[in-house]
Amino acid sequence: MNTAGIIGHTRQLKILELLRSGGSLPGTMLFSGRPGIGKKLIARRLLASLFCGAGDPPCLTCPVCQQIAGGTFPDLIELRPDEKGTIPIGSADRSEAGSVRWLIDRLSKKSVSGSYGVLIDGAECISTGGQNALLKTIEEPQEGAHIIIITANKSLILPTILSRCMDLSFNPLSSAEVLRVLEAEGSTLPGSGLIADLSGGSVEAALFLADEAILSVIGTLCRELSAYLNKGESLILDMTAIQKKITMDQLLTVMLNAYRTMLVAAIGGAPLDPFLDDIRVDDREKLAKLIKILLALRKGLANNLNIRSALKGMLYSIESIDELGLPRLDRAE
Repeated sequence: MNTAGIIGHTRQLKILELLRSGGSLPGTMLFSGRPGIGKKLIARRLLASLFCGAGDPPCLTCPVCQQIAGGTFPDLIELRPDEKGTIPIGSADRSEAGSVRWLIDRLSKKSVSGSYGVLIDGAECISTGGQNALLKTIEEPQEGAHIIIITANKSLILPTILSRCMDLSFNPLSSAEVLRVLEAEGSTLPGSGLIADLSGGSVEAALFLADEAILSVIGTLCRELSAYLNKGESLILDMTAIQKKITMDQLLTVMLNAYRTMLVAAIGGAPLDPFLDDIRVDDREKLAKLIKILLALRKGLANNLNIRSALKGMLYSIESIDELGLPRLDRAE
């Protein structure tokens, strides 16, 4: 498989090429991992290789590849979340384009090329009913069809679907790899080294962090946390401005990466970037506990956790957090 322009994920690419070249590519695969790390790019490239007739497909230049790149190839179907952030189950008559039932109807008909390629991006945005409706298609795909399901949160995918997929996990890119991707795309971001470190291995995160307004509101929140932990100052944690710009998952990931970088620097005696120095937590033990808190909060997102309330409560009880664990996280009321 032609992997030109793909940076990172060497192990996953080798596995996929062995399966593809050996004619043993599973009918349904699950690509899991954090957002913005390249899962969708690799999925599209793999599916394109099944339709391109070049010696090392996809060639990226033939009419088929050009159609695929333009989204007009009839037998490569993509589902993605709509403007509401969901992939709907769809109407009973299966006419709602982009819905689960619409996809099922498409796959019940004869393809133009003799097979179908399907990419479901953001599968965690499909309701339980929608996932159940999709189950039979996954169990018994049309002959020659290949379905790739992409998710950033595998815990929201039904076990019945997980058990019928080959699961391939993707790790975040390294900071150096994020920089290489940005450079390859012609991005010249100010403070790109810091942005790559804070991105958590996600090119998508690096691009939104390039917005000075977003970095500013994150810095304001982190300074408040640091002032509380360093000096016992008041803790308000107004997240209104932040929630208008980024998701809670993105916020917690950036904060985690900032404080992890800070802890590594503190242990190694390395100097901090001015942005990190401005939000520094002086007590190393409290810093380590803060990282544990943020990890627990990010995990709690799947349970509709009220992040602001939980963060305040856990910070107030930070002295009682030992090295073995954290206070219990309750669901938001």
